[in-house]
Amino acid sequence: MRSLVVDKINNTDLVVFNRFSDEYDKMAYHQIVRGITRAADIAYEYEDGHAEYDDIEDPLPYDIDAPVIEVGDDDFAIWYRDVSEELDKYHGKTVRVKGLVAKNPSLPKDSFVIGRDIMTCCVDDIKYAGMLVEGTSRFSAKHGDWIILTAKIIIKNSKVYGRKGPVLTAVSVEKAEAPEQPVATFY
Repeated sequence: MRSLVVDKINNTDLVVFNRFSDEYDKMAYHQIVRGITRAADIAYEYEDGHAEYDDIEDPLPYDIDAPVIEVGDDDFAIWYRDVSEELDKYHGKTVRVKGLVAKNPSLPKDSFVIGRDIMTCCVDDIKYAGMLVEGTSRFSAKHGDWIILTAKIIIKNSKVYGRKGPVLTAVSVEKAEAPEQPVATFY
């Protein structure tokens, strides 16, 4: 049932929670919708008939203005989505993030992909999501290794994406243990 709801929310402009009550936790409902999409507006229609639009701001769980953006283990999915949706905001930024290395012969030499399995709503929708990392030949990361990557983000056209996207230039790579929750989520 959950996947059916996610499909509907993912492709809508407005989510309305009807028969809403002041006893409900508005933030919990907000986070569920934002975990699926940031494009949809959210409205709460109360039992007495009045309605209001959601005005909760979505602060990022990391400091985007820091010299190095530190992405926590629980924040990978949020970071990945924000970079993917707001490319220009991250151009030229330096990030430190833990992820799983994926190597493939079709990737350009001196590169790999860093990412995580991400779950939007349920086990059936888990998929690996990652970003291209260049300048990796001086580091000994193998396919399937967990690493902590420090890299500079450059937004540019890439054959890997087939369009403009985030390309991370490796500054340092450290071996790491898998996070407590290896599958990243939005909530």
